[in-house]
Amino acid sequence: MANTKRVRCFLFDLGSTLWMRQEEGTQQAKEQAYAQVGNMLHRARGGEIFAIQNAMILGHQVHKAIGRLLRAEKEQRPEYEPDFALAAMQALQQLGLVEADRELGEAVFEALRVRSSVSRVLFPDTILTLQTLKQRGYRLGVVTNRDYGGQLFREDLQTMGLLAYFEYQHMAISADLGIRKPHPEIFQYALKRLNVLPEEAAMVGDNLKADVGGAKGLNMLGIWKPNPAALARNQATQPEKIVPDLTIEHLQDLLEVF
Repeated sequence: MANTKRVRCFLFDLGSTLWMRQEEGTQQAKEQAYAQVGNMLHRARGGEIFAIQNAMILGHQVHKAIGRLLRAEKEQRPEYEPDFALAAMQALQQLGLVEADRELGEAVFEALRVRSSVSRVLFPDTILTLQTLKQRGYRLGVVTNRDYGGQLFREDLQTMGLLAYFEYQHMAISADLGIRKPHPEIFQYALKRLNVLPEEAAMVGDNLKADVGGAKGLNMLGIWKPNPAALARNQATQPEKIVPDLTIEHLQDLLEVF
């Protein structure tokens, strides 16, 4: 039985697990990013007038082109992060905007970053859950797939109050490591720094394949926190045929056992 394992550590996904998208903040941040990219490219062309006059529209066009390239790369190599700067360079070249070098590609991709501190909001029970687990002596870590990491993301986590419960060195962030869930090494990165064995850990996330499947591949407990869309997709098609050990609603049962 799943609950016969001795759990000492909980690893969490972030999106749709500890936080959700804040639509108003996200849209405003995106518009600012699009305008910044449009102006950046305007300057890169020596101030020439674009066929598309509005900087925001141009930035949006670039963002969509980069997104298409990244999705295609992730479909081909789903457990590895693509080269984000290269994708930006290729998008600019495909659109015929500028002869982009790597430096410009990196600058454009970074300018499109939407800060989590303004575009995401914690679920109402996130802090209480983390407080309870920490008070009970569980070790806590994060394993997350995302396009942006680094110092700015660390600052966002601090602003949102999550670094009161997670040590940053216990966070495995795909953008920083180059590997994505369900690749076993991204889980092992966090487990090694938490000094726990896979059999002593549980992974909590909303994605059956990436979170639950990745965890079960290492003999960790897989705890599914389905969002409504994911639950509906799974009930309709069950494409992954991955069965979680627990759902988030039964997490309290696990805590009562230990």
